[in-house]
Amino acid sequence: MTIKLITFKTNHTILAQTDEELSNKLFDSFKIKQPVQVIVQPTKEGPMMGFSPFLDYTEEFNLGIEINKSDVLCVTTPSRELENQYNQVFGSGIQIASAIPKV
Repeated sequence: MTIKLITFKTNHTILAQTDEELSNKLFDSFKIKQPVQVIVQPTKEGPMMGFSPFLDYTEEFNLGIEINKSDVLCVTTPSRELENQYNQVFGSGIQIASAIPKV
């Protein structure tokens, strides 16, 4: 499973674990697990991203929720920071280090 940002045609964006069949063009749908809605909140320091539960009250939250590809605008790779925040809540807690810029 890989973590992806999924933006729906309704302009809602979720972050979730996706199955490997996501890129398979033969299937009309794919499964996501442990999805959270990505919310941008204004703060004094500028906009900050946060997570909001997305269908967490369902049995399928951990088992897999079927998503129709026709409802999806795009699927993208989250920034390392966003993926690390997600992994702190749902994953192993291991964070991926960012590349150190050369001076």
